[in-house]
Amino acid sequence: MATFQKPENALKRAEELIEVGKVQDALDTLHATMQNRKFKNMWTTTIEQIMIKHLELCVQLKKMRTAREGLYQYRTMCQAANIGSLELVVQKFRKAAEQKVSEAKALQDSAVDIEDLEEMESPQMILLKAIQAHDTRQQSEDRDLHMHFRFLWDTYKVILDVLKSNVRLEEVYHETAKHAFEFCRSNKRPQEFKRLCETLRKNWQDLQKHTGKVPVQQVDPRNVDTVSRTLETRCKQLQICTELDLWRESYLTATEIYELMSKARPKPNLRSMYYEYLGKIFWKSENHLFHAFACLKNLQFVKAAKSNITKEELQSLASKAVLATLCVPFQRTTDVHATLELTTEGASSPYEKAKKHALLFNVPSVPTRDTISANLVEKSLLHLAAEPCRKLFDLIQSDFTPLSLCQDAKPFLDEIAKGELFDGQLVTYITPLKQIIFFRLMKQLSEVYSNMTIENFEAAASIVPFSIAEKWMANAARHHGINIQINYSHKTIVFGAPRKMDMKSMRQPLIEIGHKLQQAMQRVAPEEQHKKEKLEKQQISQNIVRRIEEETKLIRQRKDEIERRKEESERRKDIEEQKAIAAQRKQEMLEAAAERERQEKERIQRHREREEQLKKEAELLKNKEMLEEMKKQADMTKTSNLKIEGKKLIDIDIDDMAGFDPNKIIAAREAQRQRERQEKIRLRKLESKRVDHLARALREEEQEYLEEWADDIVAEDESYVEKAQDKEIEEQRVKHDEGLEERATLISYKAPTDVWAEGLLEARRAAHKEAEREREKRCLQKAIDLKIQRARQRAKEAAASEAEKKKLKRERDEAETKKKEQEEEEEEHREMEEERSRRQEEEVEERRVTEEQEKEERALRTEQRKKDREADQEKLNQQTDRQRQKEVEIEARQKSEAEERSSARAAPRKEEPRKEEPKDDDDGDNWRSVRKAPARDDKRDDKRDDKGADDWRSGPRSAAPTRDEAPSERPKPTWAKPREDKGRDEGGDDWRSAPRSAPTRDEAPSERPKPAWAKPREDKGRDEGGDKGGDDWRS
Repeated sequence: MATFQKPENALKRAEELIEVGKVQDALDTLHATMQNRKFKNMWTTTIEQIMIKHLELCVQLKKMRTAREGLYQYRTMCQAANIGSLELVVQKFRKAAEQKVSEAKALQDSAVDIEDLEEMESPQMILLKAIQAHDTRQQSEDRDLHMHFRFLWDTYKVILDVLKSNVRLEEVYHETAKHAFEFCRSNKRPQEFKRLCETLRKNWQDLQKHTGKVPVQQVDPRNVDTVSRTLETRCKQLQICTELDLWRESYLTATEIYELMSKARPKPNLRSMYYEYLGKIFWKSENHLFHAFACLKNLQFVKAAKSNITKEELQSLASKAVLATLCVPFQRTTDVHATLELTTEGASSPYEKAKKHALLFNVPSVPTRDTISANLVEKSLLHLAAEPCRKLFDLIQSDFTPLSLCQDAKPFLDEIAKGELFDGQLVTYITPLKQIIFFRLMKQLSEVYSNMTIENFEAAASIVPFSIAEKWMANAARHHGINIQINYSHKTIVFGAPRKMDMKSMRQPLIEIGHKLQQAMQRVAPEEQHKKEKLEKQQISQNIVRRIEEETKLIRQRKDEIERRKEESERRKDIEEQKAIAAQRKQEMLEAAAERERQEKERIQRHREREEQLKKEAELLKNKEMLEEMKKQADMTKTSNLKIEGKKLIDIDIDDMAGFDPNKIIAAREAQRQRERQEKIRLRKLESKRVDHLARALREEEQEYLEEWADDIVAEDESYVEKAQDKEIEEQRVKHDEGLEERATLISYKAPTDVWAEGLLEARRAAHKEAEREREKRCLQKAIDLKIQRARQRAKEAAASEAEKKKLKRERDEAETKKKEQEEEEEEHREMEEERSRRQEEEVEERRVTEEQEKEERALRTEQRKKDREADQEKLNQQTDRQRQKEVEIEARQKSEAEERSSARAAPRKEEPRKEEPKDDDDGDNWRSVRKAPARDDKRDDKRDDKGADDWRSGPRSAAPTRDEAPSERPKPTWAKPREDKGRDEGGDDWRSAPRSAPTRDEAPSERPKPAWAKPREDKGRDEGGDKGGDDWRS
């Protein structure tokens, strides 16, 4: 995997891979960037964008392990720099996972039963894979849905684990827990909900294990705000528990809520919710006593705390409390002697359980039916209930006639059973109420009647059918101690029928019968009773010693038995204590190891915190320096209205720096730099405009002086050139005469010299051609290489240009964002800017009118200069014509003189003809003529012409013009030729004949015409003479 110097490059590379469909490669690139050692302790907004994109790809590819590693690494990055970024990233991650599940559920045709999310595949799917070759479409959709559900569940667990100990992320932690609760409730996931509750419970217990001072960034379990947030989450958890029928988990959650309420005062609605759901828990466990107590506590709390409660709500709560109290079973008559028996149940006894239940209501003693009823009456809560509830309470609690109890209670029960009262909230109490009424009826009937027919019993117990009454009678006989038998043959019910009974069950009835008989005997025969008492006292006094010994013996035996049992119990306790001590030692060793590990972690954490503190101080110092620099720059540039988090720059003190976001300070610094840059650009534009106007004015003013100067220079140059030409003509005439004499002397050596030169030149010419070919080949290869190099360079420049465009685009987007933020600040200056722009528009309009007038004036001046140049051109043409006429006259005169000389030299040439030279009428001594190569010597002349020899000795001798040639047809010498007016006609080398025109203001410097005298002089006569084989007399 390639490494990147900047995180922006990695993000750009990942986006490119996503565009071409390589999502896995993009995820690997971003993951490697997050794990890179260079970026581990460096947080920037680009790192945040990389993390968001990384998590989105993990959700898309369902890579939970990669997402978990990335989240832990990112938490380390932004722990000290910007912890709020972790909150944003976590929320986006959670929303993306939830969105995926929603989309998968929308695509699912029908509801599917998803197995345990902790398993990769259910046993049914494994069996189907074993017997099927390919999966069906429904199976594929179910597997995808299961994978999305599993990923979302793992997402919740990872987020809770990442955020569990940071105090600044507490709200996101509890928000994620509530989202997980809703996920379990909406998708009916009781097993996952239980695991979630265990996770939250473990996280809270881990926080409470820390002793001593809690670090600043860590959650303090003793903090009131932390306890309040946890209490709200636990109440939501209790609500979902009851909806998912997880009653054991509900009871544990209620215990945790009680512990949290003891640490911080909860909100009134949370306490009311706590009592309400606690009552539901006890109702589900058929513990009607504590259900009634929960309803009573809820009624008392709501009445005292909620001042704006409606009468209907209060009546509903009161009716519920009254009916719940009536559902509580009556307490059985306890056997006094049973309390003397030893019990081994300990903490698992019903009384200990009842004490634990009572602690949930913060009461010291266990409530009873009588205490609850007394509270309802004493605190005037009974009259708040509905009328049927009050009537039932009075009927059941007071003395009643057994045969009319059910008939009296049935109308009230039927009215409640209709469900018209309080939307049917009281219907659930009907069956328990019927049971209580039935047991009260059975108790009274068993005490009043010995037997009765089934028909009369059905009439007395008319609230339930006899089939149900049979079951309830069996239950009463088993649990409530009512002696009852049903004789189906005689269709009778027998109360108190003889049956096998033990002394324990008969003791109390016999004692009661004895007391009643004694009372009856005292009333019937009091004297006989006195006699019996005297006789019994005498017998007791006689047998007192024996009976004392027997009682003492029994007491001693009982005491020994008690001691034996105590010793046995102590021995068992000793064994259990030894086991407990061994387990405690083992636990202490484990805790000591855990404590050492915790201390080591705390040491590492303190070291890390110290480094982070130093880093924060360095960053704060840097921000202070930046702020001072910004203030100085603001004073210099008068931009003190710059704001950071709502405060002006000049109002910010050093003490305020700790609460500012570093990113906002950097952004403000960038905004200030941008303003300074814009101000400099504006000033430079104004300076450029001023310099442009000044340069334009200078050019317009110097134009006239330049034209006059140019005219003076042209006149001086023309006079100087004419004198120089006359002088040069005389010098050339003298040199020509000397050359003719020297030629005549050396002409005899010409033939052998040409042969010798031809031999040397032949080899040199071949080498020269070979060198030319090599040079052409080398130049061609070099041209090809240069072309390839230029193509590569263009490709690199194109790539760099594309990268620069993208970078500029990002900068432009950032600038637009900053611009939006600055719009609010610029709003107050908009009116001034509009006024300034209006003035500028007026100034622009005035400048435009002025420029149009200047353009018209320039056009007029240009037209005038054009006319002047045409007049000058006409004058120059006339001068040229006159000069040409003079030259024609000179040429005619020279021709006549040449004819005279040729006629004078014709006689000696005829006497001494030359074989190697053609016979000409002229001897070639005319210095004004130009030599012409003879037609017969083409090969040698071509060779000489190719080389362009300038020496007269290397050129052929020109033939003298014949008499028949007209003077105008004869070649003219170079010095006698008229000067070409190239400057005027073709823009040639004669700068004097070129018309001078001033460059306009709009012309570029490269487009302005150069004066003729600025061009390099071309030796055209010399070069052309060389190329033609030396036609000039100087060659």
